Amino acid sequence: MVAQYVFYKRKSRKEISDAVREESAVFNNVLSASAVKKIYDNLQERQFLLQKVFLSGFRNYLVSPEANLFKELRISKKGKEKDLIRLIPRNEPVSPYAVALSLSGRTYISHYSALYLNDLTLNIPKPIYVKKKRTKAKPSERNEELSQAQIDQAFAAPARMTNNIYTFNYDGRPYEVYLLDQSATIDKGITEMQVSNAPSGISVSGIEKTLIECTVKPEYSGGAQNVLEAFARAKGELKVLRMMQLLDNGEYWYPYGKNILFYMDRAGYSEKQKNLVVERLNPNKQKFNMYLQKNMHDKLFDPDIGIYYPKGLGAL
Repeated sequence: MVAQYVFYKRKSRKEISDAVREESAVFNNVLSASAVKKIYDNLQERQFLLQKVFLSGFRNYLVSPEANLFKELRISKKGKEKDLIRLIPRNEPVSPYAVALSLSGRTYISHYSALYLNDLTLNIPKPIYVKKKRTKAKPSERNEELSQAQIDQAFAAPARMTNNIYTFNYDGRPYEVYLLDQSATIDKGITEMQVSNAPSGISVSGIEKTLIECTVKPEYSGGAQNVLEAFARAKGELKVLRMMQLLDNGEYWYPYGKNILFYMDRAGYSEKQKNLVVERLNPNKQKFNMYLQKNMHDKLFDPDIGIYYPKGLGAL
């Protein structure tokens, strides 16, 4: 039996399996190399592992047919030949969101995926959107004042799309993950959510932060029409002041408050709610016209808010 070469004989097979599963659940049963190392260290500290057992021997045990605990899941990255490896249980399901979050440390589910998990869309997005979390303030790199010409130029260009795209197959189904870089100065507004087959829960942007990020990057959110519908669905739960605080914390260069105001106006929010946004717009940037999304070829202009929007944007 493999276990006798790895664990103390006084530990029964059931005790060993239970201990491994207990440690694995902390990582939602999706184990990266660092997670395996952490479990290895913890089991040594709990006096399960023989002192002479190296990390490589412990990993070999985890994936051995005799142990019947884990198997390898291969994850491919676009443009890379070498796959990433994660260990997942042989006999228990795992959450694809947990697999996506294991691609990098300090990440959370964002954009279209967060819309779905927060019940802000009826659509089930095909890709999983994951974003790296910024925990320390980013030094400002912009010393010049914002101008209308800068805004016009920036939003005339096509939106930049990430090249950090990963794919994996699980349970007979292909998955695609977009791993997005940090953007806000400091990321707040992230919550823990319970989802199926993720015993420790997963990090997801809350309603307010999700709507901000979808406003900033509608191309990762199903487009402007989908973002508008999300604002409509959030009407009874959205905390407007909280959203504006998060927008301020993000220190976005462009006046995205106007975009938020446009969505709220078209989604039928009250004048009181919209005034909470207007009162918190940066007075130095209110004079500028904004764009609902980038690279719009056929657009209309809302003079009351000062924003261009796609001509085909439907009313609610």
